[in-house]
Amino acid sequence: MSIPTTNEVRIETSTHCNAGCVFCPWPTDDFTRKKEIMSVDDYKFYVDKVRQELPDQITETTISGFGEAFTDPTLLKKIRYAKSTGIGVHVLTNGSYLTEAIIDELYEMGILSLRVSIHTTNEESYKKVMNYRSNRFTLDKVMKAMDYAIKNKPEETEIVIPPIIVEENRNDVDKLIDDFGDKVSLEIWAPHNWVDKKDYRNKEEPIKHDSCGRPFSGPIQVQVDGDIIMCCFDFNNEMVLGNFKDQTLEEIYSLEEDNLFSKIHQHHSAGTCGESNLACNNCDQLKLTTDIIIYNNRGPTPEERITMVTPGLERIKE
Repeated sequence: MSIPTTNEVRIETSTHCNAGCVFCPWPTDDFTRKKEIMSVDDYKFYVDKVRQELPDQITETTISGFGEAFTDPTLLKKIRYAKSTGIGVHVLTNGSYLTEAIIDELYEMGILSLRVSIHTTNEESYKKVMNYRSNRFTLDKVMKAMDYAIKNKPEETEIVIPPIIVEENRNDVDKLIDDFGDKVSLEIWAPHNWVDKKDYRNKEEPIKHDSCGRPFSGPIQVQVDGDIIMCCFDFNNEMVLGNFKDQTLEEIYSLEEDNLFSKIHQHHSAGTCGESNLACNNCDQLKLTTDIIIYNNRGPTPEERITMVTPGLERIKE
């Protein structure tokens, strides 16, 4: 079977966002997909289907994708449904919609992790990085919500804060560590290029790795319209493997057909992505080095952490 060995399915519930982060393609002309929210019925359908097709493999799901999760007014209903099927849930958010009531409900449901994108704790920098379209979304509100979340966190739930450091917040790293380093799982990153659409990392740098590991170990990424894509960095769905509404995972990830996944799998297996016409051919994920991790209190060493960030990299290096 060629389905990636992952235990995780990521389901994109919304492509709406209330922010315009400086390092993200969403607020630019590069992002051309429709702004929409997945219906509750569709969400239930995808959760049920993946559990039926991979009952012994998929144990976790992540609320993730190219939008702010809590722009979806039905999000808590979706999380509760996923939990009712016995699957663990990770939630990603910029934190701007979090309230004590929402945090209480997330904790009551027993989510595995709450990942909140707080890129700086400096108010001036925060405004420059986030570029919210409404002044009702403020750093003060987010910090109060996080104080509550940290104080009331159940043992089984992990809080992760993953700041990305760019010019606008480059002087705020020490304060981030002071504010969160001993309270949550903190991993501070240099920005990436969203495959090759941004210019944060040197595009002329040679490819260092045969593969990012995603064709072999996933995760499975279901987009808001049911499309399954190879990689979450493919924000505009350039590499659509199939549609989960109409196809099974076995069909989508088949190596016996002349399909896109077969082509991707072949190039990643042979280490020829750079010679291909895939979006992978100059992807910065194939150039990963440990210096992209500015600070991390989760893994014992940056070298060990990067094998978790890039699925299958340790196996590929052997």
